[in-house]
Amino acid sequence: MFQRTVLPNGLRILTSSMPHTRSVSISIYIATGSRYESDEDAGISHFLEHLFFKGSERRPTAKEISEAIEGVGGILNAATDRELTVYWVKVARPHFALAVDILVDMLRHPLFAPEEIEKERKVVLEELAMVNDAPERRVETLIDEVCWPHQPLGREVAGTRESVLALTRDQILAYVARQYVPNNTVISIAGDIVHEEVVEMLSAALDDWGRGTPSTWYPAVEADGQPRLGLEYWRSEQAHLNLALPGVGSLDPDRYALGLLNVVLGEGMSSRLFLEIREKHALASAARIDAGACQRSPVAIRTASMSSRSSSMRVAANGTKYLRNPSRTLNVSTKIHNRPSV
Repeated sequence: MFQRTVLPNGLRILTSSMPHTRSVSISIYIATGSRYESDEDAGISHFLEHLFFKGSERRPTAKEISEAIEGVGGILNAATDRELTVYWVKVARPHFALAVDILVDMLRHPLFAPEEIEKERKVVLEELAMVNDAPERRVETLIDEVCWPHQPLGREVAGTRESVLALTRDQILAYVARQYVPNNTVISIAGDIVHEEVVEMLSAALDDWGRGTPSTWYPAVEADGQPRLGLEYWRSEQAHLNLALPGVGSLDPDRYALGLLNVVLGEGMSSRLFLEIREKHALASAARIDAGACQRSPVAIRTASMSSRSSSMRVAANGTKYLRNPSRTLNVSTKIHNRPSV
């Protein structure tokens, strides 16, 4: 059960009251990510996620921000994806007001000090290097590049080394002014809270946050329907294979059926793919299927991922027959499980 309020400036507030708990979790979602970025801005959403932690008007250092939350036993973090960026905190109930104050201060009054931008740029470049040092992670970016070539959906969320090096403070400020506006934001709070009190608190803290006109995502450019292949050679003990097929968008009615099919075929140790590749033939150390989806666009992919010694990869790849024709092997027993009352 949740309650929803929209403030006059367009900010959406969602709460779920859980009076039996002793903590509160707060998430601030901004509708922006790598899918919203031009080639010149590639990686800016992720870069910003880092920079908001580097100092605000009332807490000018990263140390002061982190200590304010961790000093009361809380957790503070953030994440960036293709279509959203989220900043979240979890604290004990007595520190709820402090957590709201810190998040609002971070996002509404960041310093973006030039010296901090340059230091954090080095951190982001190291993160990109880390991805390119790990073939099991690089293969996931490679499959995106193959599925969506030369467009934002096919890029690494953090951008490229070249694009991150080229980002300027003026670009950052312009992007924040455009995307970080209340009518592009959702704040969700769950825990021992009362909806009306939350709305009153956030209204007082954010009543001066003016509406804006955020840019929307770049549409997916559909491919020509022909099979495509991406290969990279690594001097390593294992080969990593990803096989992607078209799926459905995150708002498509068939997303529930796809989710169930994903469980049967490749999610977990009882899935068809895992049993065939790992348990039956011991050909790979990992085998799974992920059903990813993007908002309002039928560009999701169903991806079979495997990690295996190179000598076994050809045989292991045959296990993806379940993706090619799942109906041949989809003898699924069904049971009805009644949800226990709480």
